[in-house]
Amino acid sequence: MTSSGQLNRHIVVRFAPSPNGLLHLGHAYAAMVAHDFARSRGGRFLLRIEDIDSGRSRPEFVTAIMDDLRWLGLDWDGDVIFQSRRLESYAAAAARLRAMGLLYPCFCTRSDMRKLQEDGPQPEGPDGPIYTGTCRHLDPELARNRAATEPHSWRLDVAKAAAMTGPLEWVDERHGKQSSDPGRLGDVILVPKDTPAA
Repeated sequence: MTSSGQLNRHIVVRFAPSPNGLLHLGHAYAAMVAHDFARSRGGRFLLRIEDIDSGRSRPEFVTAIMDDLRWLGLDWDGDVIFQSRRLESYAAAAARLRAMGLLYPCFCTRSDMRKLQEDGPQPEGPDGPIYTGTCRHLDPELARNRAATEPHSWRLDVAKAAAMTGPLEWVDERHGKQSSDPGRLGDVILVPKDTPAA
């Protein structure tokens, strides 16, 4: 709470476990740090359940996660947010990004990606090879026609998005002004082939 007893609506943190197993110590620690950060600053602490992986998510793990958080003395603000109940909002956000020309369909499979790596060195990001934008360069009409009949994911054109938004910067309480170059990760998938959001 602030000095006036009001919530500081500008500080919002969340804990977002996937209910495909029980909480482990790392999860518990992350939840406690996020909770305590929000509470010490009068902010909000949200609980979001990442349950869109229908093959692995289990209701009994949702219950166990919530029980464990309560046992740790943690509470959250508002209702628990279930990602699976927000699919329409994710679809609307993806539609907005497509309308802005920031998403493009990608038809590359994992075997296509492995083949590219076998054919020669690929650009490297912090976690290994990055996507080179193969499908970004497809003729727009060809891409539309293929998207109507072929499985595909939707990738973010990171360079185009960065040109629209400007630098990605923030102020860290301990380390001061920070910046990040999203281009180092390549054009990431925002809408996978098999799930409604990444």
